Amino acid sequence: MANERPLVLVDLDDTLFQTARKMPANTARHPASYDVDGGVSGYQSAVQKALLDWLLATADVVPVTARSAEAFSRVRLGFTRGAVCAHGGLILDPEGGVDKDWHALMGEVLAPFHERLPELCETALGLADTLGVSLRGWVVEEADQRHYVVIKHNSGSDHDLQRVLEALQTQGLLTDLHSHRNGNNLALLPVGLCKRAAVQHYLARDRRQHGERLVLGFGDSITDLGFMNLCDFWATPSRSQLAAVVQEHADD
Repeated sequence: MANERPLVLVDLDDTLFQTARKMPANTARHPASYDVDGGVSGYQSAVQKALLDWLLATADVVPVTARSAEAFSRVRLGFTRGAVCAHGGLILDPEGGVDKDWHALMGEVLAPFHERLPELCETALGLADTLGVSLRGWVVEEADQRHYVVIKHNSGSDHDLQRVLEALQTQGLLTDLHSHRNGNNLALLPVGLCKRAAVQHYLARDRRQHGERLVLGFGDSITDLGFMNLCDFWATPSRSQLAAVVQEHADD
C-alpha cells in the first residue's frame, strides 16, 4: 500500500464516550466532552480511553459524528485530522475549515428543506404536547445550511420519541426524510444527508492525497453501518444498538 498508516473513521457519542448516566457506578470516568457552560457532558471509560490512545498513536483518526461543528469543538480528545459532522452535512479539514466542494453539494441537497425543517420541529413538539409528552427539539444548522431536526425527551422514556415519530409518519410529514432513533435521540434528516455519502467524498479525497491504505470503521448505531461498510474492517461496542441487531439475527 502507498501509505502504511491506517485511516480510522470513528463515531463519537456512545462509541468513544457517553453521558454519566450510561456508565456503571463506581467506574473510572475520564472527561471527554463539555457543554456550552463548560461542564463535563461526556466521559470515557478506561477501556474507551485505552482504545483511543492506541488509535491516535498508530493511525490517522477522523471522527464521523452527528454533532454539529460547534458541538464537535467541545469534544476534547486530541483529534487533529478534521472531521465529518452533522450526520455528514459538513466535512472539516484539520484546521477546522469547511470542505467547500462538499458544502456546495450539500447546499443543493438541503435547499428544499431550509424552511421545512423549522416547521417540522415545531410540529413535532406540538404533537408531543398533544400526546402529553415533554420533549425539546431544535434544527441543527451551520455554515448557512439547515441540516436536520433533533428531538429529545425531558426525563421521560425513550419510547416517547417513538410515539411522536409514529404520529409524524401517520400524518405524512416525513416525505423525503429519513429518521434515526437511538436512546434519547430522534433525528429527522433530509434524504441525501447521511454519514455514508460524506465519507465516500472524504475517502475519495484521502486516496488522492495519500493513496490506498487500510481503513477501519467504528460506530455504535444502525446509521453508522452505512459509512462503516465503506471500510475494510469495522467494529462496534459490545452493548451497542448495532451489536444488538447483529445478535438478534445471529439468534434467528
